[in-house]
Amino acid sequence: MVTGGTTAQIALFNRSYMGSMIVYSGTISTLFSIAQILMHDRERGLLRWLRLTPHGVVPYYRSIGMMSLGMNALTVVILGAIAVVVNHVDLTVVQWLGILGIALIGQLPTLLMGVGLSFLNRAETLSVASNLITFPMAIISGLWWPISLLPSWLQVIGKRLPTYYVNDLLVNWGTHGTLKLIDLLGIGLWVCGLLVIVSWVIQRGLKRGNGVVDAS
Repeated sequence: MVTGGTTAQIALFNRSYMGSMIVYSGTISTLFSIAQILMHDRERGLLRWLRLTPHGVVPYYRSIGMMSLGMNALTVVILGAIAVVVNHVDLTVVQWLGILGIALIGQLPTLLMGVGLSFLNRAETLSVASNLITFPMAIISGLWWPISLLPSWLQVIGKRLPTYYVNDLLVNWGTHGTLKLIDLLGIGLWVCGLLVIVSWVIQRGLKRGNGVVDAS
């Protein structure tokens, strides 16, 4: 993708591109794989059964969240290794640890989106919805190419998406070792807002009988 530029410019691009691919991979994982796992369990009646237990559904969602974060951590390690070997990305241990932490925290908004999508009625609908959210969000938030290339009105939207906040955090931390407060605040607001929405979706879905499918 980069055919010219100084050594410093190429190094900057390689670090930025690594961050974008980490965010994109995490988004794919949560909006496709995790959402499908949750839908399958719901259709088998697992959520309905768990709701009748003393601990409810909270431990189940917590375990799914931990599994998702573990998958994302593994992805960071793999993509980081590729970036080092292929693109000669050179970061300190502190920067690598920071990238891992940012990637895990930044995955929370899309993980919550995946939980909400899992309550759609059909697997086909889930697939369509996941595609309609994932790919436009990746393009608009600047994961595939610089957001500056987009029309100004699209940039305004893209800079408010959770994937943009996470990517911006990764780029700034990987290149300068700094964090932007606005990015952290943006992720926090997305998490809080989606927690409210997803909690309502779960309660509404269980009350309506979603996931009361015979598990035989």
